[in-house]
Amino acid sequence: MNTEQRNYYAFLWHAVFLALTVTFTEINTVLPSLIVKVGGGTLQIGLLTAIMVGTPIIGQLLFASYLHTRPRKRGFLLLGVSLRVGALATVALALLFAQEVSPRTTITLVFVLMFIFSLAGTFAGVSYTDILGKSLAVQQRNRFFVRRQILTSVAFLISAPVARWVLGYSAYPNNYAWMFGLAAGLLLLASFGFWAIDEPQVQPSRETLSFLKVLRAVPGHLRDNPPLLRYILLINLTGFGLTLMPFYVVYARGHYGLTGEQVGNYLMVQIAGMLLSNLVWGKVVQKLGFRGVVRGCILCGTLIPPLVLILSGMALPIFLTVFFLMGVAISARKIAFEGLLIEITTNTNRALHKGIVGTTSLTTALFPLVAGGLILWVGYTPVFVVASLLVASAWFTVSGIVPRDQEST
Repeated sequence: MNTEQRNYYAFLWHAVFLALTVTFTEINTVLPSLIVKVGGGTLQIGLLTAIMVGTPIIGQLLFASYLHTRPRKRGFLLLGVSLRVGALATVALALLFAQEVSPRTTITLVFVLMFIFSLAGTFAGVSYTDILGKSLAVQQRNRFFVRRQILTSVAFLISAPVARWVLGYSAYPNNYAWMFGLAAGLLLLASFGFWAIDEPQVQPSRETLSFLKVLRAVPGHLRDNPPLLRYILLINLTGFGLTLMPFYVVYARGHYGLTGEQVGNYLMVQIAGMLLSNLVWGKVVQKLGFRGVVRGCILCGTLIPPLVLILSGMALPIFLTVFFLMGVAISARKIAFEGLLIEITTNTNRALHKGIVGTTSLTTALFPLVAGGLILWVGYTPVFVVASLLVASAWFTVSGIVPRDQEST
């Protein structure tokens, strides 16, 4: 087995066990339901979503300004993953003693530990994208992203019944303690894939920049790489739909209640949407490239908010359509967005440009906080409708995101 094949399978190993981890800490179902069980509402869910989605954005440029000068990044990747394992295990321990402390204390502990989890994920994520981009041959990338999503969806489908059983078998907080404990163990297994990677040493940019210098240089990078600017607009506009997803669990609680079994059902339907849509996205990538899948993601993100409002008065099996489409949209995002970023960057600037994308993705950092307050003030309907329109406007950014090898054509 040559180096590229070894790296290919190492990344797939990590992806499968990471998928199992994500099932037990799913941001759109498990985490918001935990906060609701503790006694939180839309404001707390908005804050948690901002921590989970926004923290990586705050940290990406800070870490990228340092990491982009390093010829090898695997050590930093392993450090970040180890911190994430520790954070999940500590959440599990904290939940075991949740009934002995106040709900406010439990929520605070969860927020702090998930902040550490997210920050460490940022540190690891910058390294991951750079290593992935330079470790796989160009012809392997499209196949990798599709196969990764297929395998992770199968892993989701296997683990979802287990998660549903854990949530329904025991009561809070023991069920959620088990969820986070299992997540920590599975993430540890996922990290073994990174130990197997043979990371190529690519000479990075010789220019060492401080965080502030990198920040001041952002406008120049955007002028020099117009597709990167379009990509940032895409991330920001589609971010309205992405960060709104955790609120659907709270909205559903008002119509259908919220039991552990129901949360498990939401999770299983969402994963079914991810798995089945992969059959479609694989063909779309072959015919239209990553941009075709991105357009599919935008379409789903536009439809979901109004469907939540329309279907909420109907029987629960009909309302589950919302969670199915969430899975479809998440699958498209996972397949296409990272692949598209790799196409418009190079081995020498990829880590830095990933940091720039994260730092300029203000929507996903701030909107969850704003949405939680707006829902309390004006209600769900105006927030959902406006978010849908903003996601729809992302359609016009896609045509300008041209891969580097197509810029002259």
